[in-house]
This record gives sequence, C-alpha cells and structure tokens, in this order.
Amino acid sequence: MAIVFFFNRKKKEPKRLAKAQPTATQKRSSFRMPVEFDVSFTLRGRPGRRHAVANDLSAGGLRLISDEDFLPGSVLELDFVLPDAFLAELKVEREVYEQTPFGLRPETLKVQPPPFHPMQMNATVLSTFFVPSEKALAHGMKFVEVESSMQDELQRFIHLWQLHYLRSRQTP
Repeated sequence: MAIVFFFNRKKKEPKRLAKAQPTATQKRSSFRMPVEFDVSFTLRGRPGRRHAVANDLSAGGLRLISDEDFLPGSVLELDFVLPDAFLAELKVEREVYEQTPFGLRPETLKVQPPPFHPMQMNATVLSTFFVPSEKALAHGMKFVEVESSMQDELQRFIHLWQLHYLRSRQTP
C-alpha cells in the first residue's frame, strides 16, 4: 500500500517593481548630466541682463556658475541654447511609412536630429556654494513654471546626449 501526501504550497507573491525614489543623500528626481553652456539671465524684479555658465543639467534644474550671490528662493529668467555640436556625428532611427500597392509599409531611416530650440525658462535658487576651482559661486536651480514644449526639448536633449555618450565610449 502506497501512502500519498498532498501539501498545499504557498503561492509566491509576484515581485513588484519599486518606483525610483530619491534617497536621503540624493534628492534629485531626474538624471543629472555634466554639460557646459552659456546662460543669459535676469533676476526677477531687477533690470539688466547678466551672463553665467551652466555646468550641470537635468530635466528639473541646473547648476549656474556666476560671480553673483543670490538669496535662496530668488527667481531668475534664463535664456540659453543647449549645445548641439555633438548632433553632427549622431544618427537616430526614424520610422516612415511608404505607400505601396500592398498598403502602407514601414521603412526605417537613419537621420541627423534637428538642432535644439532656444530655451526661455524660469528657475528658483535652491542653494548656493563657493567653487574654489572656478573662484565663483555655484547656484543649484530648480526650473519653475515650465512650458511643456520647453520640458520636451530638455528631455530630447538629455536623451540624445546620453545616446551620444553611450555610442562614443571607447570599448577595451
């Protein structure tokens, strides 16, 4: 006589993907990339345009290097053009549809991305610190009142910059 045992196995819980959250030491919610470009700005409520350099950019803000000191919460009206020299050597795939006797057929083309549009955005100062190597002040800025077209252009720049970086890395 054979004895058969039946056990009820506990079903495994499906693994849930955790949404990316900033850690206690990392408060940013967007990828930040080291890229340098010129910025013209006006401090809201003060006449006159000034010039500075941005050396860090994300979809949510930038780091502005300037010889001026701003109070936290100050709002600056920024004007800049994202660097696009790297686009000359970058090709991306674009799918187009061609009408044939058999209907629309997709075709993949490799094209150079168009240059970036001039950016006009407002940003508020979050923090200020001194950078000894630059002998200037660095201001951590957060973009505010961002138009969707400007946000899209920032995202496009970040995507293409990352693509360029990954493709241009030297493999051993």
